[in-house]
Amino acid sequence: MSKLLAKPSRGSNHHLMDRIKLVKGDLVAQTGVDALVSTIRTDMLMEGSLNQALLKQAGARLDEFLLEHIYKPRAGDVFAVPGFSLVAKHVIYVVMPMVDPGIDHEDRDLLRCYRHALELARRMKLTSIAFPVLGTGRDKYPVNRAVRLAVQGIMDRMCDGFAEIRIVCNRDETYRAFAERLRQPSQ
Repeated sequence: MSKLLAKPSRGSNHHLMDRIKLVKGDLVAQTGVDALVSTIRTDMLMEGSLNQALLKQAGARLDEFLLEHIYKPRAGDVFAVPGFSLVAKHVIYVVMPMVDPGIDHEDRDLLRCYRHALELARRMKLTSIAFPVLGTGRDKYPVNRAVRLAVQGIMDRMCDGFAEIRIVCNRDETYRAFAERLRQPSQ
């Protein structure tokens, strides 16, 4: 596991930057975290390789729980569900915005996904959480834009209660983009 530190940003929580850890690997295989973050669409389809891996590891009860307890989700909503057979005790699902070049609020919605996931984790008194790079897979969100929004969203809601925020990259391109972003001051 690699640990990269960012230079202090202009925000008041720059002293917490050393709690952000960047790793290359598989989100579902992460140990030592209270929650994993994944995405779900407003249509509730469990598409994508991450969701398929979560379902395989957690079992059918995860899908049943989602269908039973989530109704009409909107972009930016977050939901905490049990981890069932996962190593992590919880999965925090964020409802992803649809990426469409004609829509101008997708950045705001993606930023809200990170902020709301951390707000929920804080309310649940979780101390460690592992994020994938939201939106860069199936949604094909531009990597550099997604990385900028991820770092901004995490830093906006970082607090002393979090011991570790882990960003898990499953591709070299996203890992390099995060490594570069975390080494430079916020802009």
